[in-house]
Amino acid sequence: MKSSLEEPAMEADMNQELTEDPSDTHPRVSGYEILAGIKKESTEFQWEGTFEQYLEMVISDNSIVKLSHDLVNEAIKKPGIYRDLNGEPLYRLFDGKMFGLESALEKVARYFEAAAQRLEVRKRILLLLGPPASGKSSIIDIIKRGLEDYTKTESGAVYTIQGCPMQEDPLHLVTGNARAQMSEDYGIHIEGELCFHCRFLLEHDYQGNPAEIPITRVTFSESRARGIGYYLANNPNPADPSVLVGSHNESKLDGDRQEVAARAFRLDGELNVANRGMMEFVEIFKADRTLLTTLLSLAQEQLIKMEKFGSVYADEAIVAHSNEGDFNTFATDPSSEALKDRIIAIKIPYNLRVSEEVKILQKMIGQSTVHDVHIAPLTLPVVSIFAILSRLESPTAQGMSLLDKVKLYDGGQVANFTHKDVVDMQRHHPNEGMGGISPRYILNRIGSVASAEARVVTPLAALDSMWHGLKENISLDAADILTYVDFISETVKEYNRLAIRELQIAFEESFHTNANSLFENYLTNVEAYCLRKEGNAGSNKVFANERDMQELERAIRITARYKNAFRVEINAVVSRWKQNNVNYDYRSEPRLKAAIENRLLPAPRTLERALSKPRFARQRVEWKTRYDSILNRLVENHGYTKETGEDLIQYALHTIKNRPVVRTPRNEGIEWLWPLYPKPGVSED
Repeated sequence: MKSSLEEPAMEADMNQELTEDPSDTHPRVSGYEILAGIKKESTEFQWEGTFEQYLEMVISDNSIVKLSHDLVNEAIKKPGIYRDLNGEPLYRLFDGKMFGLESALEKVARYFEAAAQRLEVRKRILLLLGPPASGKSSIIDIIKRGLEDYTKTESGAVYTIQGCPMQEDPLHLVTGNARAQMSEDYGIHIEGELCFHCRFLLEHDYQGNPAEIPITRVTFSESRARGIGYYLANNPNPADPSVLVGSHNESKLDGDRQEVAARAFRLDGELNVANRGMMEFVEIFKADRTLLTTLLSLAQEQLIKMEKFGSVYADEAIVAHSNEGDFNTFATDPSSEALKDRIIAIKIPYNLRVSEEVKILQKMIGQSTVHDVHIAPLTLPVVSIFAILSRLESPTAQGMSLLDKVKLYDGGQVANFTHKDVVDMQRHHPNEGMGGISPRYILNRIGSVASAEARVVTPLAALDSMWHGLKENISLDAADILTYVDFISETVKEYNRLAIRELQIAFEESFHTNANSLFENYLTNVEAYCLRKEGNAGSNKVFANERDMQELERAIRITARYKNAFRVEINAVVSRWKQNNVNYDYRSEPRLKAAIENRLLPAPRTLERALSKPRFARQRVEWKTRYDSILNRLVENHGYTKETGEDLIQYALHTIKNRPVVRTPRNEGIEWLWPLYPKPGVSED
């Protein structure tokens, strides 16, 4: 896809860490090097030895011994943990893959951290609960890929009895008092019993002496059915427990019970596959009752029950996901009490921040096969505003509009409201994001516009597509559609503001230089102010310009009563940026960004006077020069094409003159009368 599909470079997220020099060139790898790498990977994780050798290795390094939840916990933490600007933990495993779900991801990580300590929570099914396309399966996929990668590292190495279909823990060969002795002497915890196959191997092939039993290293792989199981509950498979607990060979069911169990039972079910790793259960509440009973036994007792032949121990993290409707039906069923008691539910709502929704859409577009399409820079932020409006509950704070709430949730500045108000709203509206328009719907409607002959997607064209698509959305009733039409109208109003602001920023060539200078000056003054307030040594020599600080703060209505708290908070944010080596500029802090733009941006009427086409020919040369320079800045610095840049200029002027976007017929769509490709008979003037 062309770079024009992405947000312009000037609007890139300045809070991301710098990881590499974009000017670096990556040398091409030869075919020989590729083959050598494949060969190395195929042999790098191989290890074979006897149980005696493995036991010595474990005694010298007991960190090798890990139960399933511990292994998953380490896989999540291995890539690293860092703090956001509010001091909340972020997990690098999810960087660039999940957006706007930091709170939910932290809860997932905390579950595995607690389970890794062998607390009772590990005997619970972790349920991710949310609407379609909220990211439930993506979270699990990321963890599964992380688990696969972790078992390819030295610290994540997993060893098994060679040939075991359940990648058996070799320490199950240790029995009786020897287990207590290993726990006391070496701090090695052993739980569980040998499976049918390995017990038969020990007693019949090695006459009860485990020393020479072969042990090998295994890496987890979902595609190879090792360590990661998967079951889709609403698939066309019959409600046959063997899908989960494994099949058996009918011809070998006669004879000694132990031998029959060893030779007839294949232990090839998804629960067998997931032993020592992770089991994903999709749409869990659509499963047959028999399968849920099997799952309950595994969660409660860590046993896979085998009909007439006892049970098999299994150690695995069970993660399920479902939509809220199926869960509510399940929760009200009295016969579900036992399983309900074994579930820990974590809500995975839709993202509620515009800036993060833009990243979600950019990621989805990047994964698509759309080519040669230009998406105008404000398109994704505008459709994201519509999406977030549909997911929020009405604010209860007096004087706050739903659009105000959207801005506050995204870190923006709204008069008379603070971050504390945001925290209070989130606490009082725990179900926000559990409904509304999904990113998938948004992308479908963008795709509808992108497939048109023009190969251009503008904000209003995208919103018009959203409007028309509402009637095709079978999950919406008439009342929902009317509500969403209102949201689209509100979004158009916000686009009006954004379009004018975009033009204001491009109006002066030196705007970004001046804005960053004002930003740095304010930060310098705030740092000096805080040093003096704290009474640090040498702070009496530090000068803070009170007038400069107040002048900027007035632009966002920070009164004298709140100035101290505001300055301390800003200084703390900047300190965290510096500690984390974050590259930042005036756009990095939403409140200061709003204040600086309020100070520097020209008035809308100034734009109108400067850019409206003059009536007299002698004035048009100067007008054309000014117009072209602004258009060039939009193209070169803001990611527009010449056509979409002109569309923005004309639309902003149209809005400044208080001319509305036309809806024709009533409540049936959005029509901008200066389109990129004018209809016959429509003047571009």
